[in-house]
Amino acid sequence: MRLTGKHIIITSNEAWGDVWYSKHNYAYELSKQNEVLFIDPPERWTPRNLGRPEIGIRNISESLRVLSYTNSLPGAFDQSFRCNNTIVSNAIRKRLKAEGWPVDLFLSFDPARLYDPALFEAGTSLFIAVDDYDLTMRGERLLFSKVDHIITISERFNAVFKPFKEPILTIGHAISSEEFDAPDPDINVTDYGLYVGTIDTRVELATIERMVQDNPTVPFVFIGRFALQGVALAEALFLHGKYANLHYLGIKPFKELKSYIKGSRFCLAPMDVLRPGNAISHHKVFQYLAFGKPVFSTVFHEYRSIAHLLYMHNDREELLRFLADFLANGESTSLRDERIAFARTCTYGSLFERIGQAIPSS
Repeated sequence: MRLTGKHIIITSNEAWGDVWYSKHNYAYELSKQNEVLFIDPPERWTPRNLGRPEIGIRNISESLRVLSYTNSLPGAFDQSFRCNNTIVSNAIRKRLKAEGWPVDLFLSFDPARLYDPALFEAGTSLFIAVDDYDLTMRGERLLFSKVDHIITISERFNAVFKPFKEPILTIGHAISSEEFDAPDPDINVTDYGLYVGTIDTRVELATIERMVQDNPTVPFVFIGRFALQGVALAEALFLHGKYANLHYLGIKPFKELKSYIKGSRFCLAPMDVLRPGNAISHHKVFQYLAFGKPVFSTVFHEYRSIAHLLYMHNDREELLRFLADFLANGESTSLRDERIAFARTCTYGSLFERIGQAIPSS
């Protein structure tokens, strides 16, 4: 199946906005050669939503639109959950039919809702597993059994899908071809270390504090949504200015992040390895590599083949030694070019070719 000239629905558990994850990047990249409808998750049901779903569509570009909807029924019980899914899916299908918009591909990143591609009369359907699912959400078993194909980003995810169907393809994260060049960042520090991503329980705060403490003359810049309200150390680090060399910039639009990466000296991805999924991969690593940046992180299994391009270690003291040696002595200049060359092999264009080849033409 060639992924060009198609009408594609993408269901997401994250709404469209400045913060982008895999599903947002897929929507943006696929819209370059297809018509894409990105479906936001609904807000929590309230009694005023009872009845016909409210559907709204807004344009992001000529070929990319975002659809929002309300649930008609609460999802607290199996019967109402299934009934609501049918009502909402039928309403969206009728809206699209009235526009003369057939669904060639139903692409799901959201196992919690809109689980039946047949209700959209989709030509083919696909679920891409970018997280480590464990069949605890009500919609997972329903969706996995109803989509035509399943793709995973790691072989470590594959076992969960065996009762439903074998993944037809295991892929990694990808990067836009637009991420290799950028204007200079609008920032008043230089030669800084950079972390980009949500600041939540997945991040290893103790390691971050040690990096900042041990290198007081080095600026450390953090960009992303703060999601650790009430955690004393996190609030001290990012909200209350505990260290003068730590700069928290909040959320920045996704397409501006590459400027901050370009201006950095090195990048960070120290994650809590005890949390499920944290040791598999990290989406921002490819964006860092696109500018040839050294990355100091915990160990990601999916990047073992490029371990020579990264500074990965799960022992905090060893990781701190990696950083100290880099700051004191630098590194081989050839590593920058090797990182960029590798990142260029992981663009969405090449990824879509692999996916298209794996999906039989309908």
